[in-house]
Amino acid sequence: MVFADSSGFIAAFDAREARHAQAATAWRQIAKARQQLVTTQLVLAETVTFLRRRGGWELSRRAGSALLESAAIDVIALDPDQLAAAWREFVRNPDPKLSLCDAASFVVMRDRKLRRAFTLDRRFEAAGFEVVP
Repeated sequence: MVFADSSGFIAAFDAREARHAQAATAWRQIAKARQQLVTTQLVLAETVTFLRRRGGWELSRRAGSALLESAAIDVIALDPDQLAAAWREFVRNPDPKLSLCDAASFVVMRDRKLRRAFTLDRRFEAAGFEVVP
């Protein structure tokens, strides 16, 4: 099982992204290996919002539909304890680029004992996770 972050999704969907080919290849490899992806509603929201602002409504709609309709992607909601833990991590970490979404992702990954993340965000690596690509 692999956690999926918005930076991986954005690069895979948006051909204008500098690392699009790399992200799209990594996503295909994950699918070929039949690995389940886990993500959060926060990541979904961050992904489609970014794509809508950058690539337009159609790209955002296609990406959101693909993520929500895929049997290989489990989009989960945070429970109150996870949200509280994410908030604690967010305020404890002085990195000005850390988002609450990323802090929540770290919490979910730890809760589910996930080690790998489909992401281009090196903060996942700094938090002790393996990043793909």
